[in-house]
Formats: sequence, C-alpha cells, structure tokens
Amino acid sequence: MNVGTVKRFEEIKDILVYIAFAKNEVSSLELEENVTELGRSRLNIHLKRLVEAGYLRSNGKKNARAYEATEKTKQLFGAQV
Repeated sequence: MNVGTVKRFEEIKDILVYIAFAKNEVSSLELEENVTELGRSRLNIHLKRLVEAGYLRSNGKKNARAYEATEKTKQLFGAQV
C-alpha cells in the first residue's frame, strides 16, 4: 500500500470517527477547524463519497450543509446506536 492511500484512509477515518461521536450535525467548517487539514474542495469530495457509500447522511441544505453518521458508521466505530 502506498503512502497516499494510507494518508487518504487516515483522513477518512478521522472524519468518520469525529462525526460518529458528535452530538449534533457536523459542518464542513467544523471538520476543517477541528479534524483535518484538507482544503474545502478535497474535504467535500470525501464527504460526498461517504454519503454515496452510506457512511454519512447529509441534511441537504445547500448553504448550510451538515452531516451525521449513519447506523453503519456508528456500529463500525462503537458509537451509541
């Protein structure tokens, strides 16, 4: 496995763990400030793919989009279901 693949895995894991244990929906800005050093565009690509894969759910708001963990993610990381 190459370094880039490992780095992407760690970025995604960090995002999922943070959202899985969050008490409220999490915005991209919150993730940028507290979890990752990714730029907004790269972060949004990860978030879109995680929604498509069923790990996250988006509130669908265009200007105030936020995310919450699905049951799949909560079970994966042992968060309260």
